[in-house]
Amino acid sequence: MIVAARDLAAVAGRETLLGEPMKTGSPAFRQYLAKRLLGRREECVMVLFFTHEGLFIAEDFHVGTRQSTCELPLRRTVRRAFDLDARRLVMAHNHPSGDPTPSADDVQSTRTFRQVMGALEFSLEDHFVVARGGIFSMSDNGLI
Repeated sequence: MIVAARDLAAVAGRETLLGEPMKTGSPAFRQYLAKRLLGRREECVMVLFFTHEGLFIAEDFHVGTRQSTCELPLRRTVRRAFDLDARRLVMAHNHPSGDPTPSADDVQSTRTFRQVMGALEFSLEDHFVVARGGIFSMSDNGLI
């Protein structure tokens, strides 16, 4: 029942964003990320898809296990971006440990993802790390 309530709240939050222009640095956007990712015991990765004008189209949500990190399925993400005719992407993932500081692997995989997506004419605007200790923006901190 709790899982169903969480899923219903996620759908409701997503519905309010669909077709709306989003500023990824806004408090409302960060609040949405926190609602989706905080409190999860396993690492999760989200990719949010936007039009060239910044209208929110869709999101993909990937869940890892408690024993390992969650890997972003690159091929599936590329296919989805083409299917949606997205132009701009934002990534976000959680750190169940509570520390929002990205690891060296987080930074390197984000740079690789950005390079691949850029070659395909998609723009990765930011990668957020969400944790109890706050929300870290790799773009704001010069890491991508």
